[in-house]
Amino acid sequence: MTAPMVGDFAFKWAFLMAIYASMAGLWACQRRSSLRLQQSVRGAIIALAVSLSTAVLILEHLFVAGDYAVRAVYDHTDRTLPLLYKMAALWGGDCGSVLFWAWILSLYLAFIAARATVAPRLLTSTVLAVATPLEIFFTGLLIWVVNPFATVWPHAVNGAGLDPLLRNPVMLVHPPAMYTGLIGMVIPLAYLLSGLLRRLPWPQWIGAVRVWMLFSWLWLSAALILGGMWAYLELGWGGYWEWDPVENAALLPWLTATACLHALQVEERRGQHRWWTALLAAATFLLTLIGTYITRSGVLKNSVHAFTGTGIGSYFAGLFLVSLVTIAVIFVMRRDMLDDRGPAQVDGMAKESVYRLLETTIVIMAALVLAGTFYPVITQTLSHQTIILRQGFFNQSVSPLFLLIIGLMGIAPIMSWQQNSWPVLTAQTGSLAASGLVGVAVAFLGGDRTPLSLVGVFVITTALASMLREFYRAGRARSVGLGFWQGLWSAFVAHRRRYGGYMAHLAFLLVALGVLGSHTNALALTRTLRPGQFITVAGYRLYYRGIASRPRFSGLSTQAVLVVSYHGRSWISRPGLAFYAGSAAPVADPSIHEGFMQDLYVVVDAISAHQAVLLHVMINPCVLWIWSGLPLLVAGAGLALSGRRSARLSIVHDHALGPTTHDTPIGSDGL
Repeated sequence: MTAPMVGDFAFKWAFLMAIYASMAGLWACQRRSSLRLQQSVRGAIIALAVSLSTAVLILEHLFVAGDYAVRAVYDHTDRTLPLLYKMAALWGGDCGSVLFWAWILSLYLAFIAARATVAPRLLTSTVLAVATPLEIFFTGLLIWVVNPFATVWPHAVNGAGLDPLLRNPVMLVHPPAMYTGLIGMVIPLAYLLSGLLRRLPWPQWIGAVRVWMLFSWLWLSAALILGGMWAYLELGWGGYWEWDPVENAALLPWLTATACLHALQVEERRGQHRWWTALLAAATFLLTLIGTYITRSGVLKNSVHAFTGTGIGSYFAGLFLVSLVTIAVIFVMRRDMLDDRGPAQVDGMAKESVYRLLETTIVIMAALVLAGTFYPVITQTLSHQTIILRQGFFNQSVSPLFLLIIGLMGIAPIMSWQQNSWPVLTAQTGSLAASGLVGVAVAFLGGDRTPLSLVGVFVITTALASMLREFYRAGRARSVGLGFWQGLWSAFVAHRRRYGGYMAHLAFLLVALGVLGSHTNALALTRTLRPGQFITVAGYRLYYRGIASRPRFSGLSTQAVLVVSYHGRSWISRPGLAFYAGSAAPVADPSIHEGFMQDLYVVVDAISAHQAVLLHVMINPCVLWIWSGLPLLVAGAGLALSGRRSARLSIVHDHALGPTTHDTPIGSDGL
């Protein structure tokens, strides 16, 4: 039996295990005392994960070995490709990425099943039963539609190679992070639906929803920043976010997940926003399906990221419709469980009101991005004319909402969950606003004269002062006998969720400052130079020596050799055009000199036969601040996750206290 045959058998076995786990899990939910059946569901899930892991290992072996008789290997690798990029070909194509989806989800489900060290409870069985239909869908696709082990004939001696745009170190981590985050959004919804179906009290399962939502949000946040980094390094247009349809497809579930995390906090504190929580969790999952449809259907062709011509978009459209109807039915049947606990806080000066406004603003933003993304489809359907909304629309419509969100981030920490005193609140906001004015003064003296930029600086620095104020208060409150820094560390250890969240907010503000600076104060210049000529841009002197060629992976980069001088320092810059075998057009090979306050970004647009080069030179301020937000974000979210001990226990033991009076078999009252 050949390796592809073993891989194909692994798909079929995984498909059968997924069917059994789903059906047996639902049956176990009807028979609460069937411990053996629940254990068999757990075993089937682990067998499913083992089968898909085997398939992944086999496919990776074929990539590395260069078995070009296999379609996936032929389409995405060649002999000259470095080892790590051969392994990364797993997510470089459509069939491999579907396998990656199924594999990551199987690992999540196996983790849930394996962590039920106490006799598996009904909530775990229900979660597995709710989530495994997705594995049936994915393994079915792998068997009948996009089998990565399909062979080509006649057998080739070399492959077509990996897409040149994917030959960047960032692409070794960006797609796995993106998949880990997007697929993880399945689990919070599975816990929520299971809790509703079982009629379990919210405290018994909402902790698991929080943990999995935060975990997935962390990975998706990292993926968005890494994706911007890849675009900045590789695409050669000098930016990192173009409001591309596939970029928007990843941003949409991040927005609703962010709103859901804040709604979960209100539910935990006050038992409110339950409908919001449920709808946002469902919307986050459904938007991941919409994003997958956008990426794989070709319905929106104005994207450099999409898998073109794959033909599986219609399957995801069908999955979206089935999921939407199923979720809606469960919500309607369990609508009494979605009612808020106790009266809502209507006082506009309470923190709950700020959270409600924050969540609403994020949802409005997501709706605008979704409508703008699908506007070409809408106009084509209604008027038979395709109208594409560019960056200007998104920047103008979304920027005010972003500033409002940041302003609310600054206000929320100083507000109480109870009624706030207007004089005290006024005094606190006044001191924060003074910090914002200081930030505006610094930006103005530094040469920033753009009104929009100065407004943004005011809002962001005000929110930044609010966050730093919380850290200062924490350190000061615990400094007696310890000192400030030891007291602050003590506060971090004692309240990891709170201060981890503040760290994540700080990371967001750092990214926001970088986005603001790079969008409102960038400079650009395009000039043609011949050897011996130079140009000066914003104090940078670029002297053009001539053309040189260098190998670049399995291609060749033709580079313009520039001597750059700035404030008494000099260095060599080598922007160029990279040519790859099998690629019809050259790929930009930009030269980037990074600095804390600004980047020098140089791109070669064209090279003539007489060594004249068309240079596009950009000065991009504050871009490094965006990338610097990533480690702070990871640290903050990781700290917040480590502080959710009680929520984690709900995953491990499912509150193994035995069935409660609310622990109702599915179908016993209305389903």
